[in-house]
Amino acid sequence: MYPQSYSHHHLDGHVPDNEIRPGVSSAPHPSYDRVRVHGIPARNGHRHAGNSQSDFIRSYSPLKIIGDGLFGTVWLCDWHRALPPNTPMPAMQCGAGARPEYANKRLVAVKRIKKRWGGWDECERLKELQALRAIPAHSNVIPLYDCFFLPSTKELYLVFEPMEGNLWQLIKVRKGKPFAGGLVSSIFKQVASGLHHIHAAGYFHRDLKPENLLVTTTGKRDYRPVYDHAPPDASSEHDVIVIVKLADFGLARKIQSAPPYTEYVSTRWYRAPEVILKSREYSAAVDMWGFGVIMAEVLTLRPLLPGNGEIDQLAKICDLLGDPMDDHGVDPRGATVGGGKWPAGVAMANELNVSIRTSQRIYPSSLIPLCQPS
Repeated sequence: MYPQSYSHHHLDGHVPDNEIRPGVSSAPHPSYDRVRVHGIPARNGHRHAGNSQSDFIRSYSPLKIIGDGLFGTVWLCDWHRALPPNTPMPAMQCGAGARPEYANKRLVAVKRIKKRWGGWDECERLKELQALRAIPAHSNVIPLYDCFFLPSTKELYLVFEPMEGNLWQLIKVRKGKPFAGGLVSSIFKQVASGLHHIHAAGYFHRDLKPENLLVTTTGKRDYRPVYDHAPPDASSEHDVIVIVKLADFGLARKIQSAPPYTEYVSTRWYRAPEVILKSREYSAAVDMWGFGVIMAEVLTLRPLLPGNGEIDQLAKICDLLGDPMDDHGVDPRGATVGGGKWPAGVAMANELNVSIRTSQRIYPSSLIPLCQPS
């Protein structure tokens, strides 16, 4: 089972609420003391349901920091107030994956945005919040339960479904043991489904990487082999059941929004070549590039294109797909090999005075092990 790092203490239900007052930091602290805040607007689920003149009491007990980055800190919390109607219990509290310390709690992930805001009206212009509210609910997209602004500290909080960890952590703990073929197929289907959903809703993510694919394991199962021509009596593969959800929409943008877009998006290893070449008019295709690179990493348990700089990243792409000046034929199955000609990419490289070396394509089968029985 996917390892956990959450606290093993139990909530003392008799600890009094800690009222947050002006001038007192509202940042959660590592205890089970309750935090109680008057947040603006009134209770606010997936859709807008309040304004800067309405407030609502939020009450929760911080348990543990589960993420800390440049723009925000995420806490696992026990939530003591109402959530949107019909909000299901999170997967990490259900079934075989549930831990005893989760009993009698309502776990949520509370993200505190580190920037100080002028007010709720300014918060509503945050691109991440706009995307989360506009994209309809989907089983493979992290749901936003609540969002609120604290006038006393000028902080914005987002409340999400909690997840055990992320795909990068799940890959790391495998320690070289490949995923079952059926599990790879499941991960592929879930990420593809989530991407299709947000694209259909008019948004593209722009920052796909294993760290932004949240996962929860809910038990184990026997997966049928998925390799070609598997006989009916082929041995099954025992592995974990994984739920995957797209998260962190801080760089998401509307597909129909007018370019130019910012030139710096996504972590370098998962960055599409047009973004590396400083294109300002890219669109949802950059998500599909990141998706493909991630799935190669799921298969091999190692990064596909670990460039140590933008020039090296471009070189690694060309080493894999062949240079973009020419076509590279077909493989033994008749499928096109490599990336083929890309005149626009060559033109962008010339504008940047970037030299693209002539490279031969690599057959994918030499990098990615086939799903064959051992």
